Amino acid sequence: MIRILSLAAALLSASALAAEPRDVADPAHGFSLKIPAGWSDLDAGLSTSSPDGGVRCTIAAQAVPQSAAMTQDQVNATMQAYTADVWKARFLTGGITGQIENSGITRMEQYDAPWARGRLNYPSGATAKFGVIMLSAPGKMASVTCTATPAAYDDNLAGITTVLNWLRPL
Repeated sequence: MIRILSLAAALLSASALAAEPRDVADPAHGFSLKIPAGWSDLDAGLSTSSPDGGVRCTIAAQAVPQSAAMTQDQVNATMQAYTADVWKARFLTGGITGQIENSGITRMEQYDAPWARGRLNYPSGATAKFGVIMLSAPGKMASVTCTATPAAYDDNLAGITTVLNWLRPL
């Protein structure tokens, strides 16, 4: 009986480990993140999709030479400019309407990270939900934007949260 319980515990531990997100570091593109179990490997190094294909998270990372000589505290101060109005200007363009439902700045380790969540209404009539976060360090920045139909977004919220919460610039 004890042997069966030990085997069952070992199998549960193995399945729990298999469900762990995997760490991905991409020095060539300048970011690291965690990809949820079952999500696709990075496509061309810049996007991952949920197992059902309903969510796509796209990563952008780039050098920011104008901040290279700044301290992290100075870079963090520049992040305070990212208000809901800035996110509206970024996402509600080209005939796309919608709303920024929530936005703010969260502390992630040493980074002050602006983020937003909202809804998009495309001129074609399609709708989407999105989540975005940006992290900036001296001389570099990284952001990830996850988009999906409202139902797919809600169905994959745990995976989206993992991707958004574990992005870091390298």
